[in-house]
Amino acid sequence: MQTGMLHTHTLTVVLFLLIYLIKCVLIWISPTTLTKFTAKTRILEMIVSSLFLITGLYLAYNNASIGVGSWFWVKLGAVFLAIPVAVVGYRRNNKFLATLSLFLILYSYGVSETRSPRMIKRDFAEANFHQALQTNPELAQVVTDPIDKSGKENPKYDLVAHGRSVFLAQCALCHGDDGKKGLGGAKNLNESRLDKTQIMELLMKGKNSMPSYKNVLKEQEMLAVVAYVKIQFGPKGH
Repeated sequence: MQTGMLHTHTLTVVLFLLIYLIKCVLIWISPTTLTKFTAKTRILEMIVSSLFLITGLYLAYNNASIGVGSWFWVKLGAVFLAIPVAVVGYRRNNKFLATLSLFLILYSYGVSETRSPRMIKRDFAEANFHQALQTNPELAQVVTDPIDKSGKENPKYDLVAHGRSVFLAQCALCHGDDGKKGLGGAKNLNESRLDKTQIMELLMKGKNSMPSYKNVLKEQEMLAVVAYVKIQFGPKGH
């Protein structure tokens, strides 16, 4: 269900953006053609808009990360601001309002993809960590750099402890501390038989509702998560 909703939402977002992009171009170069295009695509636009809204609300309801930082509300605000701006812009044939509505929609898409109002993926990881500190204050004491200031190997660094801190901050939102939460289609980690390479690939590329962490987490953080997941949830000796 979750995967189906995600794919449907992605498709409707692409169609929604495409329709508004075409309309924005036409209002600048050929208002007459815009009128014809709008008339022919009115029903399609209504269907796409409805599916866009329904699937978006469903995914938001099942998304643990909407409570992390301000990104979700910024995205929602941009979407709901874009709608009246677009309506007024196209009714009055106002090119600047029409263009503004397109930029607002594109901005909301960027915020959704990065989960950051600044559209910087690392912001989301930092917001997650600060939230995790509220329930796990001991995470502030975890050493996260295997190399000390002198450039030597840090004897206080523990890869698994580092992985636990990253997991609790970034992964427990959907997987839960015990790996069984299953929010948003997250798999039960206790039943996973992925090896270390496969887990790393999953973190790098993402899958279905799980986003890619390639530009969210540092390589050392991902390596630490892999080590922790294998020890905490996977079969021993792998």
